[in-house]
Amino acid sequence: MQKSTCASRRVALLLMMVGCGGVNELAGPEITISESTSTTPAGSEHIQVLVPAGPFKMGSQEGSTNERPVHQVTLDAFYIDRFEVTNALYFAYVEAMGEGLPQFGRESAYNQAAQPVVGVSWSGAEAYCIWAGMQLPTEAQWEKAAGGLDGRKYPWGNENPTVLFGNFGRGVGPAPVGSYPAGASPYGAEDMAGNVWEWTVDQYEHIFYDRSPEVNPVNLGESGLETGPDRTLRGGSWYSSADEVRVAARSSIHLLELRAEQDPEFDNSLMFARIGFRCVKNLSN
Repeated sequence: MQKSTCASRRVALLLMMVGCGGVNELAGPEITISESTSTTPAGSEHIQVLVPAGPFKMGSQEGSTNERPVHQVTLDAFYIDRFEVTNALYFAYVEAMGEGLPQFGRESAYNQAAQPVVGVSWSGAEAYCIWAGMQLPTEAQWEKAAGGLDGRKYPWGNENPTVLFGNFGRGVGPAPVGSYPAGASPYGAEDMAGNVWEWTVDQYEHIFYDRSPEVNPVNLGESGLETGPDRTLRGGSWYSSADEVRVAARSSIHLLELRAEQDPEFDNSLMFARIGFRCVKNLSN
């Protein structure tokens, strides 16, 4: 069930919205913030924000080679979760479906109700979103929701990252969702820079942008296989560097493992404690 709502929120410093359907004044082309609520079979609710249909520039010339070339893609309209899926939401699914707890579900450092759920595999995240009547975002959906239309470096703009905007830089763990409203994206999505990496639908491919479709791109690859290939991760985590929380930054389990080999302080046992997800609802379905 999806109920359209119109919400006004005031966000510190960089995100300035006024009145019902407020306008983010930093978004380049004018963007109206529009919220909706999607209710799961268990009665739990996802607050979502609208990303309208249309084109945007994807990728970056400033980052890794896997972010090139910058290319224009056009997406259908969709709603995306304002926040990462929380333990409260995921545990309602566990109870309703008789599923087991995620990897860190019994550890107090990671299982608080308002924290993003972590320790969920890609297939587990996909199963949750489908159960909730949604799906994981594509890479393109995630990037447009995070960066809008003006080519900004971070969800909040081009100002260098600080603790005002997000949870990153070798923090101590995931923060409750919504703890950094000043870091919200032009569409009102929060925690898209840091806190936890987020699963996308796409198989990770370093050079996918060389052949990316122009309309609703997605790299499904071998995604029909239950175990599947490595999937693309977006957004960085509480452990990530400032470079990894850029809008255009792309990663995967394999890339995180390579990083772990070069970082003596990287605790590989916490790999999945740095990964969560959010859902989208496509309006074209």
